[in-house]
Amino acid sequence: MKIDIRADIKAATKSLNRIERKQIPFATMLALNDVAFGARKELQKQAKKKFDRPTPFTISGFQVVKAKKRELTSVVYIDDKRYEYLKFQIDGGVRLPKKRALVIPTTNLRVNKYGNMPRRKVDTLLNRKDTFSGTPRGGGNNANATPGVWQRKNKNKKLKKLVSYEDYAKYTPRFNFQKIVKGYVKNTFQRHMEKRLTQALAPGR
Repeated sequence: MKIDIRADIKAATKSLNRIERKQIPFATMLALNDVAFGARKELQKQAKKKFDRPTPFTISGFQVVKAKKRELTSVVYIDDKRYEYLKFQIDGGVRLPKKRALVIPTTNLRVNKYGNMPRRKVDTLLNRKDTFSGTPRGGGNNANATPGVWQRKNKNKKLKKLVSYEDYAKYTPRFNFQKIVKGYVKNTFQRHMEKRLTQALAPGR
């Protein structure tokens, strides 16, 4: 997505004389970077609202490429590692497993403060004597008898499902990246441009 701010620059600089106009590229560069970093901050703010306990790793995934005086374009983007999973929150779609299945914790399993299952948690669970991986025998009598990691709760061998193995996960869009960035730029760029022009044209600069 590209956002054209030439009309905003024109509106902010229409009263400048020929000499003052020489400062337009410098002021534009600064304003573009102000808006880019502001948009990143807004994305981080909205991510904390839209996502359930996002990790610092996710929040830090919003990045900026700064504008330069000879290249008046700034870029706000998501790092590749974060985009790999955030794309489903932005565009929706179906996530397929990289290996045999998606490994999803059930409400019976304690997760970390971000709502995630620690790495190698399944291995840790399966090292216990009271757990097994697979589908319980006689699963037709149990509505929850689908593949996963199960725990035998007591001597009666009552089972509790800790982890579910899923073939796919469906997502609906919930984080409108483009709308957030576009809205921030539209609402703030001219203000930043006017501020930077005033600084650039200040006597004694």
